[in-house]
Order: sequence, then structure tokens, then C-alpha cells
Amino acid sequence: MNTLRGHKVAFGPPAFTSEFGFGVRTSKTTADFGFDVVVLKMMMDRWVPKHMQIAQNLGQRLIVDVDDHYDGIHEDNIAATYTDPNVNKVRNREHYRAVVQTADLLTVSTPFLHDYYAPLVRDVVTVKNSINPNQFGKREMRNKKPVLGWAAAMNWRSSDADTAVPWLGEFLEEHDLMFHHAGHMPDAPVFAEKAGVNPDRMILTPMRPLYRYHEMLDFDIGLVLLSEIDFNRAKSNIKGLEYAASNIPFVAQGLPEYETLALQGVGRVAYTPEGWKQNLTELLDYKTRKREAAIQRSKVLQEHSITARAAEWVDVYSRFADIRTSIPDMKVRYQTV
Repeated sequence: MNTLRGHKVAFGPPAFTSEFGFGVRTSKTTADFGFDVVVLKMMMDRWVPKHMQIAQNLGQRLIVDVDDHYDGIHEDNIAATYTDPNVNKVRNREHYRAVVQTADLLTVSTPFLHDYYAPLVRDVVTVKNSINPNQFGKREMRNKKPVLGWAAAMNWRSSDADTAVPWLGEFLEEHDLMFHHAGHMPDAPVFAEKAGVNPDRMILTPMRPLYRYHEMLDFDIGLVLLSEIDFNRAKSNIKGLEYAASNIPFVAQGLPEYETLALQGVGRVAYTPEGWKQNLTELLDYKTRKREAAIQRSKVLQEHSITARAAEWVDVYSRFADIRTSIPDMKVRYQTV
């Protein structure tokens, strides 16, 4: 807990009371209150819009951060069912839209999301995603036959794996390569089956908790497989940034945010099976991999770190610098949000 320019600051799971508005949970039964500005993320419960209105009437200003285009989600994504209003009456995409529309300010991570939500909300600001350099260490570049890899959970990304069917299996056979799927889950679709890859060429490692995610990036060339749907056109280039920060050169599907990143000298993009194979063939050369990885890692750490983006977030929060509520600074029993 600390204070920023006279504002109390804390981070954690949200709590709510009708008397004190939104706060931050400090235990299973109590929460800390007394905040002037609150940032909410991934809130889809049906009671949240009402809670937001109560909090606003108490003087709190509410920022909602959006990083995914749920209105464009693919049916193969497990979240499509979980957030379907016809399936889940309590927590769904309709309530999420109401949360977004109730916000005093919306922050989004891509121009696509900005353009989509701008007509629907009071105000929207784009702050692109960034990486924490302390999480992604420099992986050693191995001077031997490279392993290709993809870090993703198939329950959420299986339609993206389908895009590799026309070329990946053939490419691995032609060059006698292994493929590492990092993020395997026993109850999820099998990458080899979805992508058309010989199972004997697969290396599987399980999904890790977020704080250990960097451990999954243990391959020499990264792939960013994305189907061409609006959900993915709205996505940031965060996976490419994570690869690059880990000293892993990569090729991504040529969607907007990766096209922009490639123009900045980070990563390659492909649009066709031939394009994927050509880019990857060039990266099979050790010197090419080593050179590109070094250049890209330097650029990402300098231009796409949380430190580099800090000033943009300060600008966002400065919009509400003068807001002061009369909500007391105290810990009380809370209502789950």
C-alpha cells in the first residue's frame, strides 16, 4: 500500500460495498477501501454495472481495461461458451459490454479495439501492451538444429493451430525438425492432431502459472499462429514481444499488430504457407537467428517494456489526478465482486 500524488494506491482482487464503493481484498473476509480511482479488468458479472453506478455516485472514477475482443470470439475458444449469455446468465459478454459502457474511461491495447469501442463509450485511450524485462531472461541461442515452438493453451487457441495444417507438418519432415508445444493440457485438443504434425516430432510441456510462464519459452524459433478473425485482428503483439524478450526470433501471422511490429524491426510476418516456409527456412541458419534475436531483444527492452510505457499510463491516471472522494480509508468486511 502506498500513496501516489495524494492518492491511495493498491493492487489486488476487487471488493465492493454500497457504502465505500470498490476496494481491494486483503483477506477472505476483509478488504481495504478509500480509493478515488479504480481500474477494473475482465469483470463480467451481472451485478457489476450496478455496483459501478453506486461507486460513481460516491465520487469514484472507474477505468475499465480491455485487452480482448469478446464480441468476435471464435466458437472453438472455450471462453465462447463460458461467456455466452444463453449459457451463463450470471457472467457473460452482455454484462461485460454493460461494464465497458458504464466506465468513465476505457483503456485498450490496440487500434482495432479503440475503433470498435469508441462509438460505445464515454472516452477511450490506447496504451499498447508491454513486457516486464525482469520476467523474460535472455535464453541461450543454441548452435545446433533448432526446435520450433508455440506457447499457447489449446482450449483457447485450437482454431489458430488449424492454420498450420497446410505447411507445418511437411516443413518439419522436410528439415527433420522437432516442434515444442508449450502449454499442453490433458483435457484440451491435441496440437499434433489439430496442426497436422507427426506426434513423434512433438515435445510437450504443461501449462505453467503466470508467474512461471517464461519457463515455457524453451525453443529456438517461435511461431505466432493466428486465424484471420476479428478476435485475433484485435489482439496485441504481446506473444511476439515475449518471444523477442527471451531472445527467440519468431514468425507471426500477418495481422495488424504484427505487421506494425515487423516494420519496427521485431519479428517476421507470413501470409501464405509458402511465406511461412520461406521465413522459417531462413531462420534455420544459426547466424541469422542469432543476429535477429539480438536486434529484436534490444528493441523490445528499450521500446516495449513496462518502463517504456510508464509515461503513457501516468498520462491516463493524470486525467483523474484532482478527483477526491469522501470515502474513508479503512478495512471492512466486503461483498465479492
